[in-house]
Formats: sequence, C-alpha cells, structure tokens
Amino acid sequence: MCSRAEPFTILIVEDYALIALEIEDAVRRNGGQVLGPAAQIPDALALIETAACDAALLDIKLANGETVYAVAERLEAKAVPFAFITAWDGEIDERFAHAPVLGKPFGEAELDRCLRVLIGSMPHPAGKRQAA
Repeated sequence: MCSRAEPFTILIVEDYALIALEIEDAVRRNGGQVLGPAAQIPDALALIETAACDAALLDIKLANGETVYAVAERLEAKAVPFAFITAWDGEIDERFAHAPVLGKPFGEAELDRCLRVLIGSMPHPAGKRQAA
C-alpha cells in the first residue's frame, strides 16, 4: 500500500465498469480519492477542467474505438502524471513513451505498484497545483 502525507486524487478513465470499480477500490485502499470514472473522452476532459486531480489511470482504447491520447495531452499540459492501463496490443503513441503501462489483466499487486509510481511522481497535492 501507498502512504502519502497529503490526500491525493486519481482520475480514472476506463470504459469497463468492473475494471473501473477494481481501480477505485485500489485507490481508496491506498488512501486516495477517485475522480470519475469517465468512460468517454469528453467526460474525462470535462472532469480535468472542472476538478483537480493529482494523477490519472487511462485506458488507452475505449469501447467507442477512440484512444485516450487527447486526455493524456491535456494532463501533460497541466503537469499531471498518468499511467496507461490496457489490453491493447498496438503501439503506444511515441509522444507518451515515458508513461508507465499497466497491462490487462492485472492483479492487485501490479495495480498497487502502479499507484505507488504515480503517487511518487506527484509534485503537489491537487488543491495546491497551479492551473495550466
């Protein structure tokens, strides 16, 4: 489990409800709060603009066939770290080659490790970050 002195909020972009619930549980077990989950790109972008988050877990390919790269771009512009979660076997856009990737299916231990990586890379709690 992660331990962080300040509270943290993780945005979840995942179109499969069961996986989103599993991720929500892991975030809460690790002391965090959840923003979302969002199942579509417009919903995720709206959340980013209306609520603060410290990091995000993004499913690369959503059910409607869209990739989540527009969300990743906006998060980068706001200096919010993110990781991809995916069962997609395609190439990840080279602009995001630096982002951690959690392959589906994943277990609790892998998800906890991914959260630790994200939490460790958070520069400031969401409420104290400057807007981009």
